[in-house]
Amino acid sequence: MKEEQEKKKYSQKLGEILVHYKIITQEQLEEGLKIKKNSEKRIGKILIDLGRVTQDEINWVLGKQLSLPYVQVNIGNIDIQLSKNISEDTLRKFKAIPIMELNNELVIAMADPTDEEAIEMIKEVTKRKLKFVLASFENIDETIDQIFHHKDNL
Repeated sequence: MKEEQEKKKYSQKLGEILVHYKIITQEQLEEGLKIKKNSEKRIGKILIDLGRVTQDEINWVLGKQLSLPYVQVNIGNIDIQLSKNISEDTLRKFKAIPIMELNNELVIAMADPTDEEAIEMIKEVTKRKLKFVLASFENIDETIDQIFHHKDNL
């Protein structure tokens, strides 16, 4: 029974959850889905670009959906060397950043922990057991900038 509930929780789509919590209307979701048909962007990014939701609202919903903690990443609270083991391009593409090792797991902050392609790529690159936390797109980009472009942080 519990396993069925878990599957249902993960199978519910972001847009449906946003509508369920009355963050957007069904009409706004349909507007975003029409744009998505001709775009490679994910629905959350489209809805943000349309001004229908904020990044914080998306993060709140993803955190609830996936039961993941939402973190604020900064150069002072991560193990920088872990990030340097993955190319900057890969980190930027998947909006992910390793932040620490904990109990033989690599803890990865991701803007979209539902991105299965990103998860598979990170597993392949790191060859590690992974644990995920949620962080905003902007927060991850800023931290990647600091790691790779500010020599004084090294």
